[in-house]
Amino acid sequence: MDAAGPQETWPDSAEGARLLRGALAALTREGGFPLDGVAAAKRSASAPAPTPGGSRLPRRRKRDAVAEDPAAVVARQAERIRQVESLIEAAPIGIGLVSLDGRTPLTNDTLRRLLGYSTEEFASMPFSAYTALEDIAENERLFDAMVAGENDGFGLEKRFVRKDGTSLWVDLTVSLVRDADGRPDYAIGMTQDITDRKRLAEELRAAELHYRLLVEHVPAVVYIAEPGPGGRFSYVSPRLEWMLGYSPEEWLADATLWSRSIHPADRAMRTHEEAIRQGLGEDEMLPSITYRLRHREGHDVWVRDDAVLRRDDDDGRPRLHGVLVDVTQEKTLEERLAHMVDHDALTGLVNRAHFHRLVDEALAGGNLGARRAVAVMYVDLDDFKAVNDNFGHAAGDRVLVAVADRLRELVPAGSAVARLGGDEFALLVTGTRARVEAAVAAASAMGQVSVDVAGEYARVGASFGAALADRHHTTELLLHDADQAMYQAKLGGDRADRRGGDRRTTADRRTGADRRSGADRRTTADRRGTAADRRA
Repeated sequence: MDAAGPQETWPDSAEGARLLRGALAALTREGGFPLDGVAAAKRSASAPAPTPGGSRLPRRRKRDAVAEDPAAVVARQAERIRQVESLIEAAPIGIGLVSLDGRTPLTNDTLRRLLGYSTEEFASMPFSAYTALEDIAENERLFDAMVAGENDGFGLEKRFVRKDGTSLWVDLTVSLVRDADGRPDYAIGMTQDITDRKRLAEELRAAELHYRLLVEHVPAVVYIAEPGPGGRFSYVSPRLEWMLGYSPEEWLADATLWSRSIHPADRAMRTHEEAIRQGLGEDEMLPSITYRLRHREGHDVWVRDDAVLRRDDDDGRPRLHGVLVDVTQEKTLEERLAHMVDHDALTGLVNRAHFHRLVDEALAGGNLGARRAVAVMYVDLDDFKAVNDNFGHAAGDRVLVAVADRLRELVPAGSAVARLGGDEFALLVTGTRARVEAAVAAASAMGQVSVDVAGEYARVGASFGAALADRHHTTELLLHDADQAMYQAKLGGDRADRRGGDRRTTADRRTGADRRSGADRRTTADRRGTAADRRA
């Protein structure tokens, strides 16, 4: 019988196997089903097959003795055998009747085409001959246990070896058939080719292993979580323990751990939940956010959070699939660079440009008077050139740092101390008029600053000039007035020095009218010559 036509009627292999079991059970319930055609007419008991929901063919049962024409019995049995053989041949899965010694005297076309052996070859060799070496022991153990009565069948995924030497994976189901007395008679094996499925499964496992290794070793934390401050994490990669000190199990068990770990100053940041409420679509990237998370040991870790929104396949709820990248070093470098832009590299004081901005901000506050005053002081070191000449520039740098430290100590909190360049410094003091005047007086009394250089002391004094802002002052005018006051103090100190007097600073006492009368506003550098003239 040609098997091509009937095979097309089967919806798929799994359904075909289910229907075949039922048909075998129906066809063999009252008729014999021998291992070969020769003995067909000699047997009077039927070989029950498994029911659709069962795991084995039913036990054959004895029939009541009924007087019947032997020829009719033989004809009926022959017809049933023909029907079963046709059904087996048409099945889209490999089927074989296996004797208790492991040989397969009856096979269908699907099994013969699957493995490439003929009917005679199947009948002459045990199943171990076409089973992969790695699977022989397990297959024989299960078969022997079935024959010994420990069970009525078994299932096994194994490898068959084709006649051409190639192998294929199969899903094998074996059911035991017993004779009328309940003794094992033979077995029926059903074989389905699962080579492609196993290959795909192996490829999937390999891909999963590959991506798991990537996820676990990439220098970032991969996560899946519900959006929002209270969103529960459903997955977090092991890198979390390296980044924050918590194991993935601890993080997943406590839904509040993430929100509690966020730095208080960063909790008001724009959240992913807000982006979702604004209509973010599935598979769209959310805005990247950077914030601080508290490490288990108490220090802060800057992280950049990048995520994409996806809907869960089970409940349709949104989930964030994202990564947390440790950007602490980048943030530290960024802050350092920002500090370098606004501060002097040697002393750490604010530089000239930043100082000007701070004065702008102080004057922009307005309402100058007794309750709010703004003063700028210029400081110029005396005889600093002699320090460089006598002790070297390294000692000169140490003197500059010492002066910067002394000025920080003299002014109240909230004041700004700047190094304008070379040996010139500036102070910005704000507060009540009394507080500002007290700060000016304290700074002016700084005296000498000395640094020990190999047992000798490099000493410098300073000249101060202060200007108190009024409502007419701009930043440039205020800085100019302080510079002029310092220059006058310097000149006064030179004259006093020639008379053997004190060289400490004087304050600018010119009136506002003098400052706005068009008087000469040449800078201190203009009047005193270049820095090279003064400091070589």
